[in-house]
Amino acid sequence: MNFDKIENIKLSLMESIGEMDKKHKTEYIIRASAYIVMNDMVKNTLIKHGIENVLTAMYNDLLEENNDNVDSIGIWMNYDGKEYENSIKLDTLDNMEKFNDEEIYPVFELFKLLSPKKDKKIKNL
Repeated sequence: MNFDKIENIKLSLMESIGEMDKKHKTEYIIRASAYIVMNDMVKNTLIKHGIENVLTAMYNDLLEENNDNVDSIGIWMNYDGKEYENSIKLDTLDNMEKFNDEEIYPVFELFKLLSPKKDKKIKNL
């Protein structure tokens, strides 16, 4: 995977407030966040350990420390000068793994969903 265009990635545990609108959007309070700021060392670590493992470890560490009042996860990525974002309920994220026949990394699947459509290197991991 080519990480050259990724500037940073942020995972946040959030609490949803209010009702969903017609576009399935709602407001959130961010309760805790973890960041990856890209540099050569971080790129080497992601290649060595796998971005799916690093994102999963970040998510698990966030949950361990901040499990109260959270029901959603948000992910942001600055890529080639643009910000991409996505969020999902924690229950839905957990069900992605439970109801899949293959071993998957749900947080990594969410990351791939927010990735730019034109970047096949991310989508086809």
